[in-house]
Amino acid sequence: MTDLIYPTIDLFLYDLKYSLGDTPEEIQQNQQSYYNKIPEYIHPLLLENEQDFPGEYVHLLKDVYALTKHHHEQYEGYFYPVLLGDSYGLLVECAFKNKTNAQPAKCFADIKAEIERILNSQTATIGQTWMLSGWLPPAQPKNSEEIAQACYQALMPGLDWEGDLQGQGHFLGANIFELTQNNQHFIIIIYPDEATLNESGKFYSDWIRLFYYRHKIVWAYSQSRLLKHSLQTYFTKIRVGSDAIEQARNKGSELNTLYETLVDVQNTLNEYTRELTILDFQGGTIDINLSNYEKRLGRIKQKSHKIQSNQETEVKFLTEFSKLVKDKYRLQITKDSENLERGLKLLSDTINAVRSRVEVEKAERDRNFQNFVTLLAGGWAFGSFVAGLPGLGEKNNNPVRSTLIKLSDLKLSVPPKPNEQEPWWLMPATKGIYTLSGFTIAILVLLIWRRFWRKYSSPVK
Repeated sequence: MTDLIYPTIDLFLYDLKYSLGDTPEEIQQNQQSYYNKIPEYIHPLLLENEQDFPGEYVHLLKDVYALTKHHHEQYEGYFYPVLLGDSYGLLVECAFKNKTNAQPAKCFADIKAEIERILNSQTATIGQTWMLSGWLPPAQPKNSEEIAQACYQALMPGLDWEGDLQGQGHFLGANIFELTQNNQHFIIIIYPDEATLNESGKFYSDWIRLFYYRHKIVWAYSQSRLLKHSLQTYFTKIRVGSDAIEQARNKGSELNTLYETLVDVQNTLNEYTRELTILDFQGGTIDINLSNYEKRLGRIKQKSHKIQSNQETEVKFLTEFSKLVKDKYRLQITKDSENLERGLKLLSDTINAVRSRVEVEKAERDRNFQNFVTLLAGGWAFGSFVAGLPGLGEKNNNPVRSTLIKLSDLKLSVPPKPNEQEPWWLMPATKGIYTLSGFTIAILVLLIWRRFWRKYSSPVK
């Protein structure tokens, strides 16, 4: 027999209100997503200006909870929304409204469907816990594990009880079981009688906190895995970009192209640094919530002993989660952060070295361009000076003209045109020709002077 009296599902849902760096629009969207889980007829009962209520645990309903409406009279339940710091919590209870006759375990499938209907099939962003409970009929053999397994199979058909079972223990004399499947968390409590179930109602505010801390830890760890993958992608992109810059330098690519690639690599490095900071933040989130989880679990133990000191409460299996967090989750994030931090230093050193080389090349090209402009200006000034000399067009007794002719014969070697006694570029056509001639000669002289100046003015090594 796997029947239970008053079979009940308590669904604990947790949604993110805001996270690091969220804009007001994103926070508003998170709030709306959470409120969509609450029926319209309950909205007028919600407290206004929730952001004005400080604290880690705030009731969002004026009367703490609100009764649910069902299409079938066989169900009853309530909504219990709370604010949990930077997150929302929502407890939705639905029970088979009959405290006299036992119901088969398969009825949990119908109760689950009713909850999903009133939630419009919406799920939580951080996580959710399904708590199944009921008490044993007086004459039924007390094989709690068999009943719990039947309840689980009704709720989640086809799942592996043995593989998903995390542990079991005792709570107020009831048998309690914990199971997990992906991001789904399940608690099944088989109470010995109605009185014990009624006493358990004093622990709902503790359960909603305990499960929240658990889900926040799992959520933070899953976020850290996404961040690690993103950081590895950034690392590869930066390394490829650095190699591309080196190859472009060796091929003599344009500085503008090098700079565009360098800016893109630097922006990626900035994203790498930002996400590495968020990874450390997720580690801190796990630390805080693990501490709260352990404290809340200790409080549940103490509270249960005070309420029913003669009934056994042993939930050691719930402490196994703390061990998992310390030995795997937190250790993994610490190691990842250390390795990625070293990667950041390596990438920063590489980018700085590449930037320095590009800056040197840019400065050298700028200097060469400035020298070129200086040569042009000097040559043009000299050419203009020559063109402006008096008597330049006269053929006799002009030393400047004679010198230009000799330089022409030595340097330019331009054959004279027919019937011409001197180079064509010295014929008195226009002063522009003289300017160009003087400009050319001045450039040659300045280049020779610059070469000798560098040779003899450079320090001896």
